[in-house]
Amino acid sequence: MPRLQYRAAARRDIAEIAAYIEQESQSRAAADAFVQSITAHCEHIATLSSMIGRPRPELRSGYRSVIFGNYVIFIRYGNEDGLRSDLYIIRILHGARDLDAYFKDEQGDEDA
Repeated sequence: MPRLQYRAAARRDIAEIAAYIEQESQSRAAADAFVQSITAHCEHIATLSSMIGRPRPELRSGYRSVIFGNYVIFIRYGNEDGLRSDLYIIRILHGARDLDAYFKDEQGDEDA
C-alpha cells in the first residue's frame, strides 16, 4: 500500500476550503466534517491496489485527478523499485476553476 503524503499546497487547500465552509455555514462542525471526509477519501485511495484517477498529462507529467464532490483531488504516484511506494496529494481545487489556466500559471513546485 502506498504511503500517503500531502504536499504543502494540498494542506493549504484543505485549510482554505475548511475556512470557507466555516465562514459560509457559520459552523466549525461542518468544516471539520468536510476535512474528515476528504482526508478519509484520500486514505481510501491509498489503500487501493490499482492506480486510479484520470491521467492529466496536459497539466503535469504523472498527475492524475479524482473527483470528490465539487472538488478535484490531484494526485501523483511515486515509485520505488518499480512499486507504487507513495501517493502524493498535490492539490485539492474546486472543480469550477479553470484548471488548465491554474496549472499553467503555477510555478510547478509541488512542495510550495
